[in-house]
Amino acid sequence: MIGSYFKRGMAPKAGYQLAVILIVLFLTGAGCSNLPSTKPYLAKERNSRWVNDLAYLQETLPRVHKNLYFRVSAEEFNRQLAELKKKVPQYTDEEIEIALSVILAGLGDTHTGSNIGGEFQYPLELHWFAEGIYIAGTAQEYQYLLDAKIIALNGIKSEEVANTLRPLLAGANDSWFKTQIVYYLPIPGVLKYFGLSNGDEIELEVELASGQVEKVQLEPMSYREYVPAERPERTVPLYRSRPNENYWYEYLSESKILYFNYRSCRQMRNKPFEVFRRELWTLLKSHNIRKLVLDIRENRGGSSIILDPLIKELKKSSFNQEGKLYVIIGKDTFSSAILNAIRLKKETAAYFVGEATGGEPNHYGEVKQFQLPNSKKAIRYSTKYFRWFDQELNTLKPDKEIEESFAAYRGGTDPVLKWIEQQNP
Repeated sequence: MIGSYFKRGMAPKAGYQLAVILIVLFLTGAGCSNLPSTKPYLAKERNSRWVNDLAYLQETLPRVHKNLYFRVSAEEFNRQLAELKKKVPQYTDEEIEIALSVILAGLGDTHTGSNIGGEFQYPLELHWFAEGIYIAGTAQEYQYLLDAKIIALNGIKSEEVANTLRPLLAGANDSWFKTQIVYYLPIPGVLKYFGLSNGDEIELEVELASGQVEKVQLEPMSYREYVPAERPERTVPLYRSRPNENYWYEYLSESKILYFNYRSCRQMRNKPFEVFRRELWTLLKSHNIRKLVLDIRENRGGSSIILDPLIKELKKSSFNQEGKLYVIIGKDTFSSAILNAIRLKKETAAYFVGEATGGEPNHYGEVKQFQLPNSKKAIRYSTKYFRWFDQELNTLKPDKEIEESFAAYRGGTDPVLKWIEQQNP
């Protein structure tokens, strides 16, 4: 999923980049009713406000999280918070937010964390393809940077820069790391915090779409002033053709494939999934369909139970056999979507194609949140543990790996679906 930070001007979500970074696409519930009272923690003076917020976090998070100390001990967690409290007078608000994000990421639960906010950011919409990190969107004045590959930032190779920021995603596997780190890279405060820049201006070394290598100086820009560069018209692959629909299908008459794109585990108001499911099965029964393809490569979650009735029907259908049912997964397959993928893996004959998932098969989830008393900063936390495999796998790998490439993105092709079409049923 290639999102836009500047264009949307709303609270950001992972894949929809805004002035805040790494907002995960989870449906979060209100906090638990047994949360401690915030009144004893309220303060007027700036330093006291932050110290009290950290104290409230220290008391509350272990109480509401399903199992907070599964990777980091209580002693270590408390030590890190105590250290941060001491640094409050010297740190800016942004530095405190980043330090807190690092502490929470270190707990190892990708569903538990906080967001980093800020109005200013470098005008870069990035995506990590198989060939490297590319500029998929930018400001109008940098039109020529569209489709450029980032070679280095301030003289440091782009992959090294990304790995320097890994503490912000300490619990993520390689797939989820690549989808999320691109939202942190354009934040000036993050680059400064990790010693990757000394001032607001940065130097990028890029390989332009023409193949020419250049160095360009960039300064942060407010999303209020951001005018996006015009994207060149290009062919869009089928899976990216209807980005505003949570689920849809298309019959591919030449290959006799029914392609079902399940982009989000969320109901659509204009067509509840139950209605959609009946339409899908009607088409399956009325056409000579050789293969059914379920695409969840860009699905970052929601409610896993929405798809369960369809999976139950698939198990009993004629498509539940080798060569008839394919599931496409990818780096963005996460949260509830990984639960759907695992059930399909365990209960059907589906053949999996694409990339290793960003979501872990065994993971904490069912996210809720609470606010810190003074800063009102939202803290996400997990309330349930999902264990699907005895072994500790940090990703679900496809049977056939086909990486997401920049060449395919630029050419508007989908090597994954093409490979499926070429397989004999």
